[in-house]
Amino acid sequence: MFPTYEYGEDSKSAVIREVKEEINLDINEVKLLGIIELIFPYYGDIGHEFDFIYEGKFIDKAAYKQATIRGNEGDKTFTATWKKISDFRDDESLMLVPQGLYEMLTNQGNSNSVVINQIKHVNTKDFLKF
Repeated sequence: MFPTYEYGEDSKSAVIREVKEEINLDINEVKLLGIIELIFPYYGDIGHEFDFIYEGKFIDKAAYKQATIRGNEGDKTFTATWKKISDFRDDESLMLVPQGLYEMLTNQGNSNSVVINQIKHVNTKDFLKF
């Protein structure tokens, strides 16, 4: 899932909200695994994004027993299917995005990567008076 941030929303809150909005499931124990920075060609220009990679647990444990989970992204529907991480290594037709996520999840990142385990969210919007 690729959350869209609402104005003034931090990345962790965005993930929790988007999971609820898109697949109607609540999550908890949400923790940051890392950040992937991508610089890529984009329609003749250069695209640049930062992807905050979180893991969390479904509160409703029955979700783990479902073969698929139906979801909505705006006016489009999708079906999420459970996959083993090894499926992305063994089946070239599968793609795990963003680029670098497979390596992050399997601890195969290059030695120049910086490992983080914490992000501090500082929100000063309540202190500002406009």
